[in-house]
Amino acid sequence: MAFNGRFLLNIIHFASLHGADIKSLISHTKLNVDTLNEEHCQLDSTVYNSVINECVSQTGDDHFGLHLGESLNLSAAGLVAQITQTSETIKQALQYACDFAQLACSSLPMALTEENEYYKLTLTPEPTWHSQSKLAVKHTIDGTLVFTIREYHELTRKKHFPLRIHLPFAKPHSTLEYERLFQCPVHFNKAEIAVFFDKRHMEESIVTSDYQLLKILVAHAEERIREISSNAGFFEQVKASVASLIKPEFPSLDQVASHFNMSSRTFQRKLSSEGHSFKEIIESLREEFAFSYLKRPELSISQIAYLLNYNDASSFIRSFKRWTGYTPKKWRSQNSQA
Repeated sequence: MAFNGRFLLNIIHFASLHGADIKSLISHTKLNVDTLNEEHCQLDSTVYNSVINECVSQTGDDHFGLHLGESLNLSAAGLVAQITQTSETIKQALQYACDFAQLACSSLPMALTEENEYYKLTLTPEPTWHSQSKLAVKHTIDGTLVFTIREYHELTRKKHFPLRIHLPFAKPHSTLEYERLFQCPVHFNKAEIAVFFDKRHMEESIVTSDYQLLKILVAHAEERIREISSNAGFFEQVKASVASLIKPEFPSLDQVASHFNMSSRTFQRKLSSEGHSFKEIIESLREEFAFSYLKRPELSISQIAYLLNYNDASSFIRSFKRWTGYTPKKWRSQNSQA
């Protein structure tokens, strides 16, 4: 049973944004950050379980796995680049996702099978791993399912959701977070871990142009997140979280507040205490991203407007003139590399 070090480091960074002590979590791996970041770093299940259990304990989040899957950037396991370059249909993309899942967590293999009216995606945790730590397995499954459904949602670009989901866990006291994230019926106490997809949706083609843009967005968001240290103030942490949740739609205030396990009112109050607002963060990120995108000559003004979540190019142009006094076209011509 092997777990990718970089994958676990992503989890540790997420937990640190939610109250966990990053140094303490890294110490559980008995490795340093540079080693964990190495492409071929592998950890055994006892180390992985120890870190996940500690993440849940230190954050106090009973839905840690769900929130982790919601926050992970779509390229966290190297999936999006591969999928967008080689897939023609949603079915093919999810088949690749099953293959690439082994890179992050070989103890949770995934399989896609065809039935009469649907495709079924099943997850099968290794029995030995499951016997070691049911808590770590549960949160890993929750995170993997949310992440996979986000992929499916983005690939379809039509807001499709699964038909239903089966989970082997006991039904929790509150199922609100499962309902919010899965947007489909969730059945507990089942004998399998399975996601059921409508066959009609699975046969749809991927809109390649949108996905080439999404790759650019994902890469830029990751670059921006890396610039923010784990010790940054709340304002910078929120900016990093907003960047990680862009789909390319910018997340709502409620979504980001939930990401920090806060009510919307508490979230706004904390930002206000530091002299900031959520609207200011969205505007700041749009401006930062706009300057970077305009330096890429292959992107049209309309494509940049799409990446920044504007309804049309004219709305983006008006905002950019407000920021700089120039149109995007004029700014680009004056700042292009010779």
